[in-house]
This record gives sequence, structure tokens and C-alpha cells, in this order.
Amino acid sequence: MAYEMLPYLLNRVTSRANQLWVTTLRDHGLTIGRWQVLSVLSRFDGSRIGTIADLSGGEQPAVSRVIDQMERDGVVTRRPALDDSRAVEVWITPLGRELTAELMPHAEAFVQRMLRTLKDAEIKQLTASLERLFSDLQEEE
Repeated sequence: MAYEMLPYLLNRVTSRANQLWVTTLRDHGLTIGRWQVLSVLSRFDGSRIGTIADLSGGEQPAVSRVIDQMERDGVVTRRPALDDSRAVEVWITPLGRELTAELMPHAEAFVQRMLRTLKDAEIKQLTASLERLFSDLQEEE
């Protein structure tokens, strides 16, 4: 097997998934970046921008700009952190919750379609392998 091609294959899978998913997102006025922020906040509401960037795989300045736009549109709001007055947390607004609730079934169906040819054991193994790869890469920083 050509292991040196693995990074490119991972990138191609991600790019193709994003191409397909963005068609649904556009119907709801979202981009991949905005959906990533909503996805993270739907599980970790009140996260700081650095955490959102880490969990979404984005660069902090780009994620910050996306959050600026989302705040302007009333989808998220920023609040000072209770434990550190210099830090800011990002929270989903009622409008953002509505949008997330509306899109989550589409997201789940999309993932199911993406994984439809894999058996449960293969999905578990793929997930575990990707988590380990990510962890190993984190240790190299």
C-alpha cells in the first residue's frame, strides 16, 4: 500500500464530504465554518474561541471572523467568562438553537449516507484509528 498517499486520501475524503454537505447548508444560509461552530457549541455551549478552533480544526483568527459574522446575524453571542474577566465565551442564541435543531437530522442522515457501506465494527475501528492518529500528531507539537 502507498502509505505516503494517506494524508491526501484523508484530505480528499474531507473535501468531498464538505462539497456534498455544503449544498444542504447553503439552503439554510450556512457555510462549513458556521456549521462547525454551531456543531461545537451544540455540544460545548459557552466555549472559548480557542476551544472552538481546536475542536473544529480551524485556525483561531478564521474562527473568530466566522463568530463575528454569526454574532452579527444573531446566531451566537459572546459573554465574558465568569472565571476570567479577560476571556470571552461564545453561546448559541435561541435563533442558533433553532437552526441547529433544524439541521441536526440532516447532518445525522448525511453521516449515515457517508458510512452506509461500512459495518459497525469498521466504523468503530476507523474512528479509533483516526483518534489515535490525531493524538499522535498532537504529541509532535
